[in-house]
Amino acid sequence: MAIKLSGLAPQNPWWKYENWGRDDYDLKHLDIIFDRKDIEIKDGKLYIIRGIRRSGKTVYTKLLVKNLLEKIDNSRKIIYISCDRHSLGEIKNIVNEFIRRFNGKIVIFDEITYHRNWNILLKELIETTDLTIIATGSNPIGIKERRERLPGRRVEGNEYFLNPLSFREFIHNTIKNKDKIRNIDIKMLVDKIKETTAFSVFNPNIEEAMPFFEEYETLLYHYLLTGGFPDAVLEYIKNDRIDERIYEMMIRLFLGELSKENKDEENGRIIMEKILYSMGSRVDFTTIAADIGLHHNTVREYIELFEDARLLYLLYAWDINKERLSIRRQKKIIFQSSLIPQALYQYLTGCRYDDILDYIDKNLEKIVEQTVLSHVIQSIEKPVVREKHSFAGFYYDSNECDLLIRRNSNFYGFEVKYGRIKEQRYPFKVSYITRDTIDENLYPASLFLLGVEKSEKII
Repeated sequence: MAIKLSGLAPQNPWWKYENWGRDDYDLKHLDIIFDRKDIEIKDGKLYIIRGIRRSGKTVYTKLLVKNLLEKIDNSRKIIYISCDRHSLGEIKNIVNEFIRRFNGKIVIFDEITYHRNWNILLKELIETTDLTIIATGSNPIGIKERRERLPGRRVEGNEYFLNPLSFREFIHNTIKNKDKIRNIDIKMLVDKIKETTAFSVFNPNIEEAMPFFEEYETLLYHYLLTGGFPDAVLEYIKNDRIDERIYEMMIRLFLGELSKENKDEENGRIIMEKILYSMGSRVDFTTIAADIGLHHNTVREYIELFEDARLLYLLYAWDINKERLSIRRQKKIIFQSSLIPQALYQYLTGCRYDDILDYIDKNLEKIVEQTVLSHVIQSIEKPVVREKHSFAGFYYDSNECDLLIRRNSNFYGFEVKYGRIKEQRYPFKVSYITRDTIDENLYPASLFLLGVEKSEKII
């Protein structure tokens, strides 16, 4: 069968060169390569890496190639296919020729969810070959609906989320690549990061980091500017600011999700505007729908689409007596990265960079709250077996607790009090995340976030 090499060979420069990284399109433009969590790739298994676009999936898979090349005797036994460049039929032909000509062993499908029936191809390959398959995707509908059609297909335990960098990862990578940020001696903190052991959010230990509170507090502000997105972090490390093109990149992600699912751009914009300006407050689909003249089911569909695309988390209120989420009560929405509300604000207002800095300053408490809550969720969640809906919600009666986590039939609350601190009475234990106040159950946000580590299934 005939296949076209044009476009395919450049995607696989290791076929030609030992030092292929300098010729690889995705790696040669990078001044800095961020450290990420390693995953062990075993022969004959299927791995799915899911994450929002521009979170670093492509670069991560290229780094996996570097490691995998050390374990095989012929570089042409690894093939990388950028799936948005080929039809599904072409991809199938490429893989068949790869197996026939080179006795191929490892296939990497980047953005395989670009195609609607990607799961059919994977199912066929799993059943008829002994290939090791690594597939990445950002299409929320494509990957969430169809991954569940692969039970018993060598995928169990091998699905991962790839998220923007956490605060801890941001500091670790910044330390390696920048001497100073606003007069903070970053290099001085390198050993301190290593000494600061990551902890469970249910048992924070911030003592090791306390002497460097001022430095970490300053770094937290700079982290919030980038939201942990690699492009934004690179831009900030080099230029001490975020270029307008970074916000444009984020907006194109948002618009792209709408386009892929044939959703109306204007409806999506209005709904996200409502979410942005109610950030941190309780909302419900019916009220949003009434305000903008849509059916509440339409509003729900859009918000769930944005959640599946990992732009936000939708939290339901817990009924702690029944130990279940109340889907009919008011909801709370959390942006998964602090860069997302900044980009939305720029998109909605057409403002300049200085105006975005002013927006951050005016909404700092809300942005810190969103960042803390998303970090807590990401320290626990795992694809399929422990996704957000199984453990995370919030609580309200006469008082409201920002985040309520169910763990082993017990509930643990997290309240972000970056402004005025007022402890409330709740029928569960609560940790208060503050600006700079410390006590038995009070933890400064910068020191708390420094110790929070992503779950083992989040890269």
